[in-house]
Amino acid sequence: MAEPANIRGLVDLQLVDWMGMIFYPPSRRYLPGFQVAPEFYRNIVLPKVGVFVNASAAEIQEAATTYGLDRVQLHGDESPEQVREVKQQTGLPVIKVLRIGADWAWEGLENYEEPVDFFLLDTDGPSYGGTGHRFNWEIGKQYPFHKPFLLSGGIHADHVDELVDLYRSCPQMAGIDINSKFELRPGVKNLDLIRIFASKIRQQLEKTNE
Repeated sequence: MAEPANIRGLVDLQLVDWMGMIFYPPSRRYLPGFQVAPEFYRNIVLPKVGVFVNASAAEIQEAATTYGLDRVQLHGDESPEQVREVKQQTGLPVIKVLRIGADWAWEGLENYEEPVDFFLLDTDGPSYGGTGHRFNWEIGKQYPFHKPFLLSGGIHADHVDELVDLYRSCPQMAGIDINSKFELRPGVKNLDLIRIFASKIRQQLEKTNE
């Protein structure tokens, strides 16, 4: 998210828990490139997740202070030690993205579990950032860690039933991350589509919990 009017509309929906803000300069959604005063973002009441790729802890700390971030998402090749450093320096919860490809294996990721607050499962691609494509969601049902995870990667409005099934099958699944399939253009979301999608998800999950 980037444009003020679009963000105000999202807040008014009261259907979304967190809002993402991109701090990766090559991205078309790079927040400072929209040239909006940081004060506007600091005053947003919706919790804000800053997305970074291989940035230093100092760079992340500066952006967190300037824009009033509430969480940090690391989308690069950050080591467990770097994740721990970011968490210690910022004092914020950290989400670590796992980019899942065809030959995915969970082994070797155990050292991340202690410093992260959430994992985010996304589709691997030739570059950093989202691909707009989904991976095999059956992999999520094999998730081996205790820390909660978020699901991303090519999610669109027709996936409601499959997503609800995953929620029911995976007790560690804590949420979903939507992006390109809900955009009008980079950084600007289709609020009508989000309202319909989020309402359906919530209604089905409420029925599950009755």
